[in-house]
Amino acid sequence: MGHHDLNWRNLVGEGTAGKTILVFSKIPIAPAFGGNRQRILTMLDELRHRHRVDFVLIPSRQMRDIDLDAHRAFFGDGHFHVMTRGKVAELRFTARILLRRLKARIFGKRLSTDVDALFDRSLEKQCRGLIKTIAPDVVLVEYVHFSKIFEWVPVGTRKLLDTHDSFSHEFTAEAERKGLARADALLAIQEREARLFRDMLGAESGTEIAMVSHIIADQPMIGAPSCEGASFLGSKFEANNLSLAALVENVMPLVLAQRPDFKLHVIGNVGESVPDQPFIVKHGRVEVVAQALVHAPVLANYIVKGSGIKIKMLDAMGMGIPYVSTPLGADGVPADFAHGGVVAQDDQAFADALVALYDDSGKRAAMGKAGLECAGRWNAAQRRALHAVVTGFDPLHDGGSVTTTAHHRQVKAA
Repeated sequence: MGHHDLNWRNLVGEGTAGKTILVFSKIPIAPAFGGNRQRILTMLDELRHRHRVDFVLIPSRQMRDIDLDAHRAFFGDGHFHVMTRGKVAELRFTARILLRRLKARIFGKRLSTDVDALFDRSLEKQCRGLIKTIAPDVVLVEYVHFSKIFEWVPVGTRKLLDTHDSFSHEFTAEAERKGLARADALLAIQEREARLFRDMLGAESGTEIAMVSHIIADQPMIGAPSCEGASFLGSKFEANNLSLAALVENVMPLVLAQRPDFKLHVIGNVGESVPDQPFIVKHGRVEVVAQALVHAPVLANYIVKGSGIKIKMLDAMGMGIPYVSTPLGADGVPADFAHGGVVAQDDQAFADALVALYDDSGKRAAMGKAGLECAGRWNAAQRRALHAVVTGFDPLHDGGSVTTTAHHRQVKAA
């Protein structure tokens, strides 16, 4: 995915007052291809307007396409840190991961009992050193897989875990519970995950659960009176691959039967997962998503697998692009924030909605305008919830304190 027209160089050094927040992440923010990168990018962009933010990149395969200069420009001099492994540590860690994959192939994929399986223990010294040197007020860790870092955070420093999703498909409940419980507060990206975490942690846990979803990046509204069809966005991974294949197989024949000239524009390297066909226009990875969406300004949010929040749908609303979605694709977006499109209950309804938007520029414009309004209210809610959980205050009670002994206090994002 693209970087949503963010001008990295113009965003340096804005607003350093407030708390010092130290972020540990294996996910880079530039280039912002993929929903998880976009989620981290817009969240940290919001935080750095009120707080000092230091970002630590944990070495991983995600670094293969990283834009280091963009990171340095975004966080400012001295606030972007890259951890490194020695050659021996690299060999040991790689061997451990390969052995884990080999066991999965031989014995079948089983739920892991080790929430720290993907964390390289050789990085402990560097983590401790950064925590000691920066002396943060808040440590924010991306993904439960790296929650081990919280064990080296001194008492009195607030510990926040940005969960992104529940990983009950990867870990046993006990393993995931161990990782979650290390934090003072969890950032759940939608209400369904928040409920799962509450149930998993149990009634006696003092860990707060805050529903903080994706903050939509500021983007220009797409004015597109003409329309070649619909667009599907995604990076290449299993859930996107399966969803695109199902859209092509189940829905496109129904659309083409009504409108033979209808085109499906595929944005992102998810296009590599389907064979070329006359009605498919593949864009591959693009730097600015809006420039690709202008050709077919209707989002086909046909999602058949996956959890979490569908960031592509929220971003489409933020650009004034109407969507047609499956119920799973719209999961986590309450009805009050979902006026920018259609949720279709079956394939025929999905096809009919695509055709209706393809035919009617007025309908596209009206839904796009409604989506923009929803996006504005959505962002205001997420920003309130984010700043509340960072500071430990409940925005619903005039700045009243949210204590860590609360019975799963959920900071509302509305």
